[in-house]
Amino acid sequence: MNAYLITVDDRPGQIARVFEAAAARGVNIALAYGLANGTTGLIALGSDDEAGLRAAIADAGFTATAIEMIVVELENRPGTGAEVMRKLADAGVDLQLAVPVGMNGDLLQVGFGATDAGLLRRTLGA
Repeated sequence: MNAYLITVDDRPGQIARVFEAAAARGVNIALAYGLANGTTGLIALGSDDEAGLRAAIADAGFTATAIEMIVVELENRPGTGAEVMRKLADAGVDLQLAVPVGMNGDLLQVGFGATDAGLLRRTLGA
């Protein structure tokens, strides 16, 4: 699955525009994350209907960067994140995205995206 990263001006309603455009097209957004710093907002979205999501993003007046997500299951315990992030850093992985996407029993499913998806996949053993 790809995540689609959208950069927006930080103001109310930006993410609503994308969700409304997706709803109008019958697209279910299965992954949604947003961050803002008072000036700029970043929205990361994912869907099983990637073509529909890309169209909805365009309908809302935005452009997006596709980021291949590699999903791995990690132990849900203190220190796991530190170990994974150090491993990625030592391998020279330039992360663009690291987001929780689900749980499988006691395992946390995390979606990672990087500028070099192949290096990310090899480093994670995925």
